[in-house]
Parts: sequence; C-alpha cells; structure tokens
Amino acid sequence: MKAAIFEQPGKSLVIGERDDPRIVENEMLLRVRYCGICGTDIHASREGPFMAPPGTVFGHEFAGEIIEIGGGISSDQFSIGERVTSLPFIGDKTIGLGDVDGGYAELVKVDYQQAVKLPDAIDDVQGALVEPMAVGLHSVKMADSVAGKKVLIIGAGPIGLACAIWCRFFGADRVVISEFSETRIRIAEGIGFTEFISPDQDVGAEFTSLTGAEPAVQFECVGAPGMLQSCIERAPARGVVMGIGVCDSPDSITPLLAFMKELRMQWAVGYDKADFEFAIEMMTQGRLEPMPMVTDIISLDQVPEFFEQLRQPSSQCKVLIDLLK
Repeated sequence: MKAAIFEQPGKSLVIGERDDPRIVENEMLLRVRYCGICGTDIHASREGPFMAPPGTVFGHEFAGEIIEIGGGISSDQFSIGERVTSLPFIGDKTIGLGDVDGGYAELVKVDYQQAVKLPDAIDDVQGALVEPMAVGLHSVKMADSVAGKKVLIIGAGPIGLACAIWCRFFGADRVVISEFSETRIRIAEGIGFTEFISPDQDVGAEFTSLTGAEPAVQFECVGAPGMLQSCIERAPARGVVMGIGVCDSPDSITPLLAFMKELRMQWAVGYDKADFEFAIEMMTQGRLEPMPMVTDIISLDQVPEFFEQLRQPSSQCKVLIDLLK
C-alpha cells in the first residue's frame, strides 16, 4: 500500500510503499477515505520524549470502508462495505503513533470493538472529524461543568475550536477565544463565536473587560511553555485550568499562587467510545457542525508539503487527506 512515512526528525515525510496490514480474528481492514493531520503527529515528528520511532505512518483521525473482516467477528456486528471510524487502539497499541500503521495510508487495520459505524447522514469527511470532536468532548467533560460559566479558550486550532463548540453546547455563559491567527479567528466566527482576544494583549484584563469577570474555566490548547503559568495568574479563586495542548518541553509554574487560589488543574487526553458515539449522534442531528474548521483537503502525495507547513500554520486549520485522490 502507498503511505506517507516518517523517517527522522528534521526530514520531510516520504511517500513510499508499505506491506498491506494483516488482520487477526478480532480486527478489520479499512480502505481509508479521509484522514486528518493532527498536531499530535507534528509533535511526534520532533526530537524529544514524544518522538515516534522512525518508519512510523501517522494518522489516528480517519474514516474508511470495511474491506476485510476477521474470523472472530460475526456478520451481525460488521459487514464488508460498511463505513466506520474508530478509536485508534488495538489492545495496548496505538494506531498511527508507531505501534500500528495509521491513516496516512491507503489501508489501516482496527479492532472491531473500537470501531463505530457512520450513519448515512455523516459523510466520510465528517467521519474523519469525529476523533478531534471526541477529544474536545472528553476535555469539556473532564472540566466537570461549564454550564453558566465564563470560559476562556487559549488557541483556536482544531482542538481549541472543538472545546469551544462543546462549551457552547453544554451551556457556557460566555466563550472567549484567545488566538493570533486571523484565519483561525475567521473560522471561529464562521462557527458562531464573536469574542476574541489577541495573545499580544493582557488576556486576563481583556477577558474581564469583555465579560465582567475572570475566566472560571480555561482550556489551554496550545501546549507551549509558560501557558499554564499565565492561566494560573489570570484564574479566579477556585478556578479550573484544563491542560489540553501537548507540551513535551520542560515548563515552570509557581505552585504557591495556584495553592493560594485553590485552583484545580486538570489534564485531559483522548476519549472513550461513548465520546465517539455521542459526537456522531449530535452531528447526525445537526446539533454539531465541525466542517468550517476544514481549510484544506489534500492528496496523499501532498502530505509531506502540508505536514511541514503545519509546523508553523498560517492559513491552515484542519487539514484532511483524501486517500481516494
């Protein structure tokens, strides 16, 4: 099969051939239709503790068609030709981060217990957005409750936007987004958000000026050193700081300030199957519309170029690979 392959940090991904995945009795083989490029993939291609091993095929946000089913799966569970997305796990292995080849390829294998069917109302592009929407859903659930609260989203990339969408869905009083990129601000406006703060400003003071209060809940979706300390400094007493962005560099905070404010600092990663199912249900009902965050749909051959661009994104937000191009 054709795939985009990570060889080493500092070098662009390479388009090459891989052996087709071989499935066992509880696995299914999918022909990938669309796969998203995730910020986690970018992190995993850099030197550091999170770096994926050479030879990795990234891609854990995918939707595809079942073309082969293992012998341990009954016909009333899944059928050839059905469209599915899947949590990227096979046992204790992760799809797309080195353990199992991911969706930057024509084929990907999945554990049938982690697969979720896509209804006719959800097309393949939307199917590839279920995973990032599930990340946002899980993150907002981990905050316990945002209903009636004033929320600050730091970073309007795909995960920041997903968190913002779910905060609004679950009844946040105000959702304010801090973001540099004019492109991403326009995308957020297209999703219905209207209040923005430039990170160049005093974000805490501007938030208070806009809303009349300090941010009760903050979702840090950038993952850069210094961001958590900034959240601590602008948080009110007993505020909540959610660590969502992936930061694989050493960072420093002043615990005393968080201690004096009795802050809750909570990290969130991933999701469970119920998050996938709920995201699909809400998309099916038209109560959730993530499509505006898609800025580019590219072919597999274009992946190396766009992957490098996403290290310093300018006009891009969510980039999807069309594996049928």
